[in-house]
Amino acid sequence: MFKLLASWGFLVGSVLGGIAAVLHFGFDPGRVFLYYLGPYYLVCTLMQYVWPEHPNQFEKGEVLTDALNNGAMVAVGSVQNFLTHALIAATGSGLLFHFGVLDDSLAARHLPLAAQVLISFLTFDFMFYVTHRLAHEVDFFWRMHSVHHCAHRLSVLNASRAHPIDLIWRRILPAFVVFQTGVTQEAFIMSGVIGSVLATITHMNVNFKFGLLNYVIGTNEVHRWHHSNNIDEAKNFSIFMLWDHLFGTFVLPKGKSRPAHMGLFNENFYPRHHFWGQLLVPLNWKRMKAQQLAAEAPGAPAHASPRPAPAPAAAPNTPSGDSVIA
Repeated sequence: MFKLLASWGFLVGSVLGGIAAVLHFGFDPGRVFLYYLGPYYLVCTLMQYVWPEHPNQFEKGEVLTDALNNGAMVAVGSVQNFLTHALIAATGSGLLFHFGVLDDSLAARHLPLAAQVLISFLTFDFMFYVTHRLAHEVDFFWRMHSVHHCAHRLSVLNASRAHPIDLIWRRILPAFVVFQTGVTQEAFIMSGVIGSVLATITHMNVNFKFGLLNYVIGTNEVHRWHHSNNIDEAKNFSIFMLWDHLFGTFVLPKGKSRPAHMGLFNENFYPRHHFWGQLLVPLNWKRMKAQQLAAEAPGAPAHASPRPAPAPAAAPNTPSGDSVIA
């Protein structure tokens, strides 16, 4: 019971702290990051070494790769914010209201802030579900999104593993759709901070126990199944689990706390802990597949695999079903 209360308390307290920080710092994203989100990320990282769910065992090159990805995340985040604001400035927000297709009185900005934040959060998370699922089920997008899935464990540090193109398009599109509801910038900032707080928890290597909350929020207990290399388990695409329930992609096996293996399938030629190699994955995709096929050909020399392949013959997370570079 203590572990359940502590887990719920941390999640709820973190969200309320984010809301308070946004209000206290006058909806200034820079100050909110400096004085709340930055320290929050640090606390979440340190908790992994105080209360780990799984031993913190680092593979060769893992720490450096994660460090470079975190640096890239800051740089890409700046570009992303610039592009988002440029897109909104160029096209306008609430286009249906702007061009008179819908009456302006229906725009979300006329609602109380709390209602706007809810609309913003749900709209962004729905579009995050859509783009996230596309990133898994469309081969073109998976080539980039596979970078996020190449680590063998979850950690706050590797939550930032992402190809820059994957990161940008899956943020800009949801943000653009959110602004078409007519919400204010303030509501978008507030919902963004709440989303960032919850998204960080999904990757925490901390022995949380959330109980029934797992069916509502994509906690770390739920999200670790998303990183399974078994196609039947690698689902749970959203933060607010309503969308996964509605579209049949919610996975939380009873009697199991974690998948047998996390990461990719047939990853022998994948630059798992090589930052620069990961940037080139989309360009090298066909070559890696050819190398994998050659290694699997009859009579080919055995290529050491870091772990046993999962039961399904097809590669998880790969729409084409190819058994290479899943």
